[in-house]
Amino acid sequence: MEMAIILYQTRHVGPGSIVGIRLSRSAQLHVTILAVLFTGACYAPFDADAPDERVLEVLADIEATLLLVDSQTSMNHSLVVDIETLKKHTISDHIHLSLNIDPKSIAYIICTSGSTGKPKAIAITHSNICHFIRAGNEIMKITKDDIVYQGFSAAFDGFFVETFAAYLVGATLAIPSKSDLLNTDRIHVFLIDHAVTVLSTVSTLLLLINNDPALRLRLINVGGESCPQAVVDRWWKEDRRIINQYGPSETTVAATTSLLYPGEQISIGAPLPNYVCCLLDEETGQPTTASTGELCIRGPGVALGYFRNNSLTKQKFTEYGYRTGDRVTFDQGRIYFHKRIDSQVKIRGFRIELTEIEEELLKLHGDVQSAAVAFLNGQLVAFILGQLNETTMRTELGKRLPRYMIPNRLIHVKGAIPRMASGKIDRRALNALFVDESKKMSTHETRIDIGELIERDFVQRRPRRTLRQERIIILSLS
Repeated sequence: MEMAIILYQTRHVGPGSIVGIRLSRSAQLHVTILAVLFTGACYAPFDADAPDERVLEVLADIEATLLLVDSQTSMNHSLVVDIETLKKHTISDHIHLSLNIDPKSIAYIICTSGSTGKPKAIAITHSNICHFIRAGNEIMKITKDDIVYQGFSAAFDGFFVETFAAYLVGATLAIPSKSDLLNTDRIHVFLIDHAVTVLSTVSTLLLLINNDPALRLRLINVGGESCPQAVVDRWWKEDRRIINQYGPSETTVAATTSLLYPGEQISIGAPLPNYVCCLLDEETGQPTTASTGELCIRGPGVALGYFRNNSLTKQKFTEYGYRTGDRVTFDQGRIYFHKRIDSQVKIRGFRIELTEIEEELLKLHGDVQSAAVAFLNGQLVAFILGQLNETTMRTELGKRLPRYMIPNRLIHVKGAIPRMASGKIDRRALNALFVDESKKMSTHETRIDIGELIERDFVQRRPRRTLRQERIIILSLS
């Protein structure tokens, strides 16, 4: 509460304020998030390693009031305020903050990759996140006795699963240092030493962690990407539950869950309490009676929309709910994910619009005349017409894009980028080019950026109401 009063007293932070937070991994990060929420303001989290240019672009778009940083994340800008400097202020005894916060007000703004070449800012209300945590914990059943591993970046959806659920029930958070996170050979040691009982992670990381018999994990939440059966087979135990969580940021972290078991087909499960899922025709956007189509989600966790982007909000937040852009099948009360309908891909939990990377490549005018990006064989591949080399590509894109959006490979195209009759990029043809190029290479080194893999990484208490399970329904036109 003291930090909240300091923010209010020295920086006039309160309802309507938007505060950027770019802090290193520490308990101070959590204190600062809660402090901003206690003032009635909303916050916009940034990964500590996010490029300065991208952070400043988002701050300008959302018209942030200030950016809170520490010694490791500071940069030169008028909005920047060092958190250590703030802590030195003495608070006035007569200042008291009201905690009567409007549930419909924005709690936080989280950004994802955008198809226009700019990040999309999603506005999540207090009501949205409070409902998700209560509904989600009906499934997770985290209690005050749990010790929860806090491994995700504050700018990633998984952070809210870890932290806000722990806040709600008074569980203990175990926060590893950056060095602990980067040393995947030792993560299991941290989990054992801190007697961690709840782990939320992307399934990719579970392929790297040692499943030591001394682990006390009773619950593993996987999400952010498709979960391979091998992960379930390796980590499932009689006294350990594995929950698969699915949901775009626009539905507040997750909207469906499924318990996973060895030997059973993996699904994204069924809606959380009070959520409803339906299918839309991929072309018309209207409800369909078919068993396969575009997944649409409605319920109390669906966000307000894209912050200050009414046109995109109207396109994606429809009368039927939020259009996910994911092709799924409904079968006997379960939802099975197939693939994206558009060019968006998800890599290790990060949503990436390929067109955003293409836009950034085209800004390198002197070296790139035309560009296309595809996700092939588990990696991002850039195809360009021009003289750009891989070193320059990584250096220049690294100034504006997060590491996970920088292509792993660069392939030069002769003539022109292949396109269909509609003028859209022919991604099947790109795959053929990729195969041909790969055949020319006798060996190919796959780069795994462990830092990128691991580092993506106030709940308002209201009267608890009974949560009811919603069945999956398929809307049909009458």
